[in-house]
Order: sequence, then C-alpha cells, then structure tokens
Amino acid sequence: MTRNKLLPWISLTALAGLLAWQVIDRYRQPAEETVRLQQTLMGTLWSVQVWAPESDQAEVRRDIAAALAEVARVEAVMSEWREESPISLLNRSAGGSGYLVPPELAAIIERGIEYGRLSGGAFDITWKGMGDLWKLDDGFQAPSQEQIEEALSRVDYRLVELDGHPASAAGPVRIRLPRQGMALGLGGIAKGYGIDRAAAVLRKKGYDDFLIEGGGDVLTAGQRAGRPWRVGIQDPRGDDLLGWVEVSGGAVATSGDYQRFRMVEGVRYHHIIDPRSGRPARGCRSVTVLAPSAEQADALATAIFVLGSREGMGLAESLDNVEALIVDDEGDIRKSGHFPFAASSRADVLAE
Repeated sequence: MTRNKLLPWISLTALAGLLAWQVIDRYRQPAEETVRLQQTLMGTLWSVQVWAPESDQAEVRRDIAAALAEVARVEAVMSEWREESPISLLNRSAGGSGYLVPPELAAIIERGIEYGRLSGGAFDITWKGMGDLWKLDDGFQAPSQEQIEEALSRVDYRLVELDGHPASAAGPVRIRLPRQGMALGLGGIAKGYGIDRAAAVLRKKGYDDFLIEGGGDVLTAGQRAGRPWRVGIQDPRGDDLLGWVEVSGGAVATSGDYQRFRMVEGVRYHHIIDPRSGRPARGCRSVTVLAPSAEQADALATAIFVLGSREGMGLAESLDNVEALIVDDEGDIRKSGHFPFAASSRADVLAE
C-alpha cells in the first residue's frame, strides 16, 4: 500500500510525547472571540470550541449545544452502561435468537468487527464479556489464570452474527451473540464516532473553525485566529507536558496505561486489556494516532497499544493517512515515518 508523503488533512509543526491532550489557550487574541461549552458525556468531560469572531455568541452557543446534544444521542444508543440502551438490550439477549438494533448501531458494530480483523483481535468489541474481571477499585486483586480463561470463553469478535449489510440497511438489523454471557462494549470506538457526529452538526450549521475534545480525543477543523489549533501532550509518567502539536484538520486520539491503573507490588495493572490474553496489554506506555476521522483514530489507538510497539507501528505504517507515535514500556519514543516530532519543554509551550 502506497504511503502518503505528508498528511494532507493535518498540519503539525511540533510534537514531543503523548497522551492526555490539553488545549492550550494562551493565544494572542481576545478570549471572547472563541466560544466554548463543556459538558460531561460518555463518562468524561467534553469541550467544544468554535472560533467565531463577529458572530452572535448566543447563536454560536446554541449551535454548540446542538453538537453536544448529538453526542448525548449517540451515548443513549451506544452506551452499554445504560440499562435500556439498544446495545444493553442486545447484550441481554446473548445466547438467544438475536435482537433488532437501529441501523446506526449495527453499522458501528460492523466497523468494530472490521477493526478486530484489521488488528488480528487486538481490538475486540466483545471485551465486555469479561465483566468485572479487572475492576480497578480499592480492593483490587489480580484474577487467577482460571478466572481469565473462563472469561475469555465469552470474548471473540468473530462470533458476532449480523444479518445483511448494516451500512445500507433501511431499518433495524438483527444481531446475535451466540454464547450466554457475551456482551459488546463500544468504549474504544463510540467516543470517536460521537466526536465525528458533533463535527458534522457544526459543519452543517456553517462553521469551519472548531475543536472538539472528548476525554482526550481531539478533532479539529480550520484554524483559530489564523493559526492552527494548538494541543499539548502530557508525559505518561509525569505531570508536565512533553510538547505540543498544531492541528488544522483531522483527528488525534490517545491511549495510555496511566489513565486508570493500580500498582501492586511494583506491577502496573491498567484498564487497557488485551482481549487475546485477558490481561493488561504490555509493551507501551502510551500511543497517539493521527487519522482522518476521530472514530478511526480512537479505535486504532487502542489496537496499536494492545499490539505493542513493534507490531503496532507495523499496523500504523500499513495504513494510508494514518500516523502514530508510541512511547514504549522503557520510555523510548517511536514514530511512523511522517509523524513530525520535536521535543519542547513546558516553559516553551506556555510562553508561546
């Protein structure tokens, strides 16, 4: 597959590290020219910023609220944590004859299965069948190998049965989870999809310059005050920023072992589980993916993290319009061939 020489959809000038993206607001223009709203959705904080000088700010806020309402709609359909959501009803039907779900949900499940195939099972939307095996609460104890093996009997994206072609379906699509206890979890893809849907709302309303962040995943469009949107990158083993990136279009998603974890006798147990082994993925501290859509970046960041530094980079480099930067388990940084990277201190970033 031919690789792109430069990313035509994303403008980057410096990058140094990875994870937990933070928008840097110290630009030299009046803050009131950027309209921003925040809301907690999908269990995390969302922020939408629109660069709209000489606009009716009340109208801009209403339009941003409409974009966030679209995320809330997606959450209502795709959150496995809501008891009456379509995906929860599907999960409760496991072992039976199947369940009719909205075509939108069926289509993203189909794409989730495709990411499973692409990654050789490193990305698997049936991970939720493991239940609370790795619940990282105050009383956390690592499960036994027997418990892991029993849980893995309910995890295999290849077993999910879909009737027809959801992408072109005009009505509900029947999906069947053939084994009792199987369950789908879209946490590695639905957030990115929600970001893309919010962006579609803003574009339909005529906005060209905006940034949407959901739990660290970012999509940008256009510019802010004539310059790219600037995003800082957190050190996965510290509180400081490792650097920054300037983005004028495209999506950035991150996965890391520092977001939710427990340390037990010097071992870091974190929330990114390898669905092939049933254990926390090893080999990476953090991964950043640049891709055309937030959904793609979201899913690939998880898949590459699980695959590990060498195999994960191989996946990134096999895909057009995708770039990756990996901090491995030794703290070394690897990047794909056209991923621009330049170290920058926190002082340099904040002084800009």
